[in-house]
Order: sequence, then C-alpha cells, then structure tokens
Amino acid sequence: MQRVLSFQMARGLSESSEFVTKRMCFSFLFSIGFICILCGFLLGRFTTQRTIESHAEKKRLEFAGNGLESTEYLQHLLLVQLESASLLDADFEMNWESFNLRDDAVHRVRGILSNMSLIHRVVVHPSCIFANTRGSREPDRYVVVSAGGEGVGIVLELAKIMNDIQRKHGWRPRRSLIFCLILGSSDPCSEILSKDTFVHSRVTAYIVVHHRALQGNGPFIASGSDIVQSVVLEAASIVNNVDFRNNQLISLNNISYNSTTSRLALDIPHAVLSFTNNGITFDETDDKRKWRKIILAQILSQTVWRLSECLIMKWNPSHFNKTVSKALESVDNTKFLTNIDKIQETSVKLLNNVEILNGMIDAIDSTNILDTRILNDLTMDLDRALLCSDAKHRSRTDWVEFFRLDHESFNIILTHLDEISKCYETAVQVLQNK
Repeated sequence: MQRVLSFQMARGLSESSEFVTKRMCFSFLFSIGFICILCGFLLGRFTTQRTIESHAEKKRLEFAGNGLESTEYLQHLLLVQLESASLLDADFEMNWESFNLRDDAVHRVRGILSNMSLIHRVVVHPSCIFANTRGSREPDRYVVVSAGGEGVGIVLELAKIMNDIQRKHGWRPRRSLIFCLILGSSDPCSEILSKDTFVHSRVTAYIVVHHRALQGNGPFIASGSDIVQSVVLEAASIVNNVDFRNNQLISLNNISYNSTTSRLALDIPHAVLSFTNNGITFDETDDKRKWRKIILAQILSQTVWRLSECLIMKWNPSHFNKTVSKALESVDNTKFLTNIDKIQETSVKLLNNVEILNGMIDAIDSTNILDTRILNDLTMDLDRALLCSDAKHRSRTDWVEFFRLDHESFNIILTHLDEISKCYETAVQVLQNK
C-alpha cells in the first residue's frame, strides 16, 4: 500500500520530494480501526439502552392499572361477546335446571370442557365436575367459580369465550381458575376443596352462582366476605356503566337489609351472586329473564377477570363502612351503647390501617413479585379475619344474620355484638403485624 501511494504522489507532484511512509499508512489504518471500534461500541450501547428501555416500557404497560390496563380491551371483548351469547350459543340458553347425574349431561359438559385448550384438567366427581386452568404467574393461587342450574350455562359460556381469547390473543390468567359445575341443587364444591388443604389454604376467592340466582325479579345483589364482595360490586359498576339499561337491575346493594342473603358457611373469602326477590308478582317476559342472565354473566366475567388478573388485591372499604354504619344505627342505643361505641372505635381503627395498607400498595414496585405476593396474602388473611368463622364455618360478622336477631333476648344480641367487636380487633391485629 505504501509503494502504491508513494508512486501516485510522485506522479501528481512534479517537484515534491515527500512520499507516504509506512508509519503514515499504519496510522491511517489504526485511525480507521479505532473509529470502527468506537462506532461499534456506541451502536451496541445504543442498542442495549433501547432494549432496556423497551423492556421497561413493556413492563410498565403490563403493570399499568394494577395489571388490568394492558388487557382492558379483552375485558371489553368479554362483555360484548357475553351480550351476544343468547344469539350465538345454544349452551348458554339451554335450560340447565335439568343438569343432573344423567350420563348424557355429564358426558356433554365434560366434552365441552375437555376440548378447550385453556382447560388443563377435567375431573368428574359423583356430584360435580371440576375443570382447572393453570395460572401463568401464580399457579398456586386459585379463583374458584361454583355454579349450578342456569349458572352452568353461564360458566360454560364464560369458559368458551376465555378459551377463544386465549387461542387468538395468547392470553392466560395470572392465577389459576377452577370451574366447579354442580350436578344437582346442593353445592359440594367447597367440601371437596376442603379435603385438599394445599388448595383450600390458597383460594383467593370462591364465587358462587347457585341454581336459584335468576329466580329473583329484583335488583342484583352480592353477599359474602367483605373484600371479595367489594370486588363483585366494582365489577357490577363496570357492567352498569357499559349499558344504561342495567340501571333497573343493578342497585349495588343499596336496598334494605331484610332482602339480602347471608354469607355462606365457608371459612374462605367468597361471594354469592344473585338477584333479589322484591316480593312483586307479575308476568315476566323471556326477554327480561334473558337480560338478567346476560347481566349476571357479565358481572361474573368481570369479577373473575379482576380476581385472576390484578397484581394486588386492593380493598375499597366504602361498602363495609356503609354497612357497619347502617347496622349500628338500627341498634337500640340505650341498651347497647357501650357495645356500639366499641365497634365504632374498632372499625375506625380498622379503616385507618386499611388506608395505610392501600398506601403501601400504591407505593410498591409492582415488578417485585415477592412483595406483591406478600401483600396479596395479607389481604387474603384480612378477609378471612373479617369473616371470623366459628367452628361450623358460620361468619360471626355477618350483619344480615344480626338483623334476624330482632326478637332474640338481650343476652344473645349482646353476645353477638361482643363477637363482632372481637373479630374486628383481630382484623386490626392482622394489619398491625404486617
């Protein structure tokens, strides 16, 4: 190279005696190499930085809105498809009141569930059918849906749409789902779950759509443990806001207490979805009953989606606060003044600690999986503490049962109020020991 350059310069400069030396050639090549290495380094650094930023942005979008914002369009898709279910799927409109121990009915339902890629396993018990979906991030946390009667068609339709979403969009629930379809009128699902202590202790929520859920012709109602019940009411608000026609059917529990239903005899967080019976008798059209069924399916879908997809179970205690306030207002102040003051004092302390917990949830790094699981388990423990189940798994803090003590003796009512106060104190301790 040095000879060539020297020859070219000699030809171009008639009087020049300067020639390109070997040192100049090496310097030139070294400079070119250094520039290439520097450009490669800067390009690699830029690419790495962009990859990190892209990964961080992906994580931010994934965790936005408590993990629900990135799948909001899928939530809406669930609502839309469930509204069309009565026109598209015969299984949704089938009268599942006849779903019993007959072999043909069991074979049909098992076949439907087994053909879904979303369903991991189907097990037929003597009195029910279990279908499991494995969670993508928290497979050892479970959201259970128990359904009988017409609830069978609702759950089947929900599972079909979720399966379609999984197939087309690659979605899988964050936590595991268990669908339990009852072969009759009694609910054996919780009893079967209780035999598996591992699963039973890790049930995030147990949602029930029993065979009489659509028989009431009044507004929608949700009973159950405080935290899971609040999630159901939030889901009902979403459904209510989507279509104004729901206003007459979703009152969000703003009704008199004597028309509500008691909690189940369960020691796990749960909720029961149904419509109230307002005592008015009239000829009901098929369209009204069909519309109630669609609303119930939509509320169930949003409840299950939120419980299975949200990063952290955050409790909005507004309904709890309203319930306690109304309940205490109905108590005879002259006889139970000390007990009322004690419950009020404890409930205020409880709500203050819940506010602190929610502040911790808002400040937590959502990407830290261990911290989110710890807070979720704390919320689940809090809901169990608020249930405060006795030896027969009956909730000591069920205000619906308290209202049924109107004609009981002074000592029985006094004992019940003392139990409620102690249960709330235990719930406060759960939060203070976090």
